[in-house]
Amino acid sequence: MVKTIQLKVDESLQQVLERVRKEVSEDMKKTYGLSEVTVYGTLASQILAARNMGKDVLHFKIRKIGLNRGILELM
Repeated sequence: MVKTIQLKVDESLQQVLERVRKEVSEDMKKTYGLSEVTVYGTLASQILAARNMGKDVLHFKIRKIGLNRGILELM
């Protein structure tokens, strides 16, 4: 279960999370031929945390919400 908390973070961390979100989104678009993939901020922080802990493989699922659109979810 994921626990969500609100806290203030440094602007540089926000920029890193945004970069991770865009990077993953673009990669999923190319891989699956989608025009739009949504990656929520909490997922970006989970990806960043997994990378920091040395996890090489992450399992994703794309929930289709339209013909060429989907939402990326971590399994």
